[in-house]
Amino acid sequence: MAAHQFTSTTTVDDVVHADPALSRVLNAHGIDTCCGGSATLAEAAHVRSIDLDELLANLNRSSKPPDQPATAVTEPARPYAAPACEVTAPAPPVQPPHPAVAVPRPTGYVRFFTASLLFVLTFGSTLGALTLATLTLPWSFLGGLSTDSAKLAHGYAQVFGFAALFIMGVAYHVIPRFKGAPLAAPGLASTSFWLQAGGVLAITVGVLAGPSVAGPTQVAGAIALLAAALSFGWVIHRSVAAGPPTPEGFERYLRTGCAWLVVAAALAVATAAGLDSLQPTVWEAALWGFGASWILGMSLRIVPVFLGLPPLSQRTSGTLFAGYQLATLAWVIVAVIETWTPLPGLRALAGALLALMVGVFVLKLGILGPWEDQGKVGDRGYEKFLAAAYVWLLVALVCVPTWSAAAALAGEPMPALVLDFGRHAFTLGFLTQMIIGVAARLIPVFAGTPLWSKGWRDAAFYLLNAAVVVRGLEVLVEVVGLSDMWPYISFSGLLGVGAFAAFAVNVFMTVRAHPPTATSAPTRGEPMADNLVADLLTIPGALELLVSRGLRPLQNPEMRAAMAPTVTLRQACRIHSIELEPLLAELGKLAAISREA
Repeated sequence: MAAHQFTSTTTVDDVVHADPALSRVLNAHGIDTCCGGSATLAEAAHVRSIDLDELLANLNRSSKPPDQPATAVTEPARPYAAPACEVTAPAPPVQPPHPAVAVPRPTGYVRFFTASLLFVLTFGSTLGALTLATLTLPWSFLGGLSTDSAKLAHGYAQVFGFAALFIMGVAYHVIPRFKGAPLAAPGLASTSFWLQAGGVLAITVGVLAGPSVAGPTQVAGAIALLAAALSFGWVIHRSVAAGPPTPEGFERYLRTGCAWLVVAAALAVATAAGLDSLQPTVWEAALWGFGASWILGMSLRIVPVFLGLPPLSQRTSGTLFAGYQLATLAWVIVAVIETWTPLPGLRALAGALLALMVGVFVLKLGILGPWEDQGKVGDRGYEKFLAAAYVWLLVALVCVPTWSAAAALAGEPMPALVLDFGRHAFTLGFLTQMIIGVAARLIPVFAGTPLWSKGWRDAAFYLLNAAVVVRGLEVLVEVVGLSDMWPYISFSGLLGVGAFAAFAVNVFMTVRAHPPTATSAPTRGEPMADNLVADLLTIPGALELLVSRGLRPLQNPEMRAAMAPTVTLRQACRIHSIELEPLLAELGKLAAISREA
């Protein structure tokens, strides 16, 4: 039997479903199914600047003979139209209706997300809001707790608890999809969760408990964070090495980001051991080293797919990577040395270099420029998070490295409130906003269900950006002298807590959603909508119809056997953004013809 013959209108998902071994060919061209599997080969080639003829030749040359006749594409190739496919595969034999089956729940990454959100809703944003209110209002909201201890616990919960745990959970799920290989050392990945969560909990609780407890627990927690960082780095290194390198080279950003997490954790150990002056450098390494490296690297991979932007060339990506890592290294080293002796000249040089390299990266990525019209299908509300995040990154560049460089050249100290706002523009505006935006796009893919609420997602967006804007009043107080604005800064904490709460509710409801149990009995008004797909496939011609309307995974026998008995037609249409009513009408006609026959 002849091998599959793929065309420009074949989707990426169809290629993998027809022959899973071809995922390596796709990965070699920088194409994966995690974030763009529904795109046609023409679309994927256009977005990644790949020669379409060469891609098709490699796929068709490497494909194996199918187990059943392949899809016959009857429409002429066109790069930006959904193909109307006709499937020649026979329908499965008539079987009795399946019993009600619940959709399998997601596992693995859920524990990372849960712990991440619990940290941010307790010691993170909530404690931070209380601390900010205590600092800006004439009342204490911390009881007998000092603001210095509260700020330290807040910082660890936000950076190592919320951001790091969430990044770990996403990484462990998407890296195998990006590389087309299983996650390396899954047992070590699980261990890294307990070490990371336990380390953050030990530090935050110890710091809040008081000096008698803080010392030993902070040392133990920091050592646990270092062990977690080493474990995470090893798993990621082995996982990205399992597949062929990608054209944009995002792997080097991830590996280096893991190395920066190790550096940040090692600095935390030194701080806990008595070198308190190194605490600011922990944040520099964790934010500009770990957080930024991971976000910039993942942006190279997902932003062109999400927004239809041309990818960076290998040469440009390599140059930006080397420049950014050099600038970050200089920035952190100068910060470490300046805990003992001032180096204004080197600080100015490091700050200017860091601002320059990040600015060029944002410019070259093109995320703030016009986006290409991709013929949008379904909701794409995550896009505003990505664009706003990079706007806040530029603001953070102005308020931290650029301002620091200017202050050093002028022989003046860095304004404390400007630095504080710059860090929050980075952590809330950039890092958190990227996490929420990417999560809004990927968590429904992980869970196999649509995002629970677009309204709650948008509420998180507006509340989060309002929180950063209100926090910007610090600059007016510091620079302009508008001291009357000082009390209003406290509202930033409340807005931030609201944003995290809306995000947390959306995540929990999405990953824990229990779709209605499927039954074989049709519902009133929408016959067959809540039937299992497996039951509907007993209708002659239903398989061909469902595949041609967008349920392409059903074309593969193995995928059909795994999915059809667990998903109702209504759920499948929601997941794949397919209009239910027209499909029901067509299925009804097929069923009527079958009964008449």
